[in-house]
Amino acid sequence: MSDKPPTIQVLAHQAVPQFEEDDTDCPALSCQLQHANLTCLVGPHRPQLRAYLHMLAGITRPKAGHLTVCEQPLSSLSPDTFLKFRQRIGYFSGTAPSFALHNVQMNILLPLLYHTNISFSEGSIKAKQLLERLHCQFSLDNVPTELNHFERAQLALARALILDPALLILDLPFNDLGAQQREKMSVLLSACLNAYCVCMIGGLQYPYFVEENASQVIYISQHKIVKFSGWAAFQHSQDNEIKAFLGVL
Repeated sequence: MSDKPPTIQVLAHQAVPQFEEDDTDCPALSCQLQHANLTCLVGPHRPQLRAYLHMLAGITRPKAGHLTVCEQPLSSLSPDTFLKFRQRIGYFSGTAPSFALHNVQMNILLPLLYHTNISFSEGSIKAKQLLERLHCQFSLDNVPTELNHFERAQLALARALILDPALLILDLPFNDLGAQQREKMSVLLSACLNAYCVCMIGGLQYPYFVEENASQVIYISQHKIVKFSGWAAFQHSQDNEIKAFLGVL
């Protein structure tokens, strides 16, 4: 086992996200997201958390401060460089719909065909192998309406992984899943942690996943940002605001 420290995939210094809600302040965030580590953003305001998540994913540029994602300083990226940079980010949303008019194969292949020069036949082989790796029981010919909630979540995860990203962003990955389905999704996501740097919101929908896997929990509210080295440290915080937050979970 190597003692080499994990590669830093995201480095934020006093970064403030773009956020339009006038009644919610966004404190400046300084943090590191590292390869083979899970960072979970938690707090009372989900839209605020998503603003930070989008910033750390490079979807939006910070309103203030500095942010480097996959060795790219976001403030200086040209449009062409930004397009190439986006290939390194996989975004899995439990709320985003699939393309209903396309079958599973095209839902997965569209990012690959758009961003690379891979042939359709090569892409299809890669998509099939990815579905097998994610233990999917449906075929490339199915359409999303033929899938259940968990299968559509598997499809969304496959779509996020098809470009072999360095950074995997999870936006409510357990959304609309039943108890057994959340457990199965937790197994799939845990298997991803060795290969990617992972940042998520929505971990409190299934706290066991965060408890078992998070190397960093970042509490964010309009008043403060507090970082913890894992779930246990977060749970045992003596901060009154955080204790009140934990009390209503």
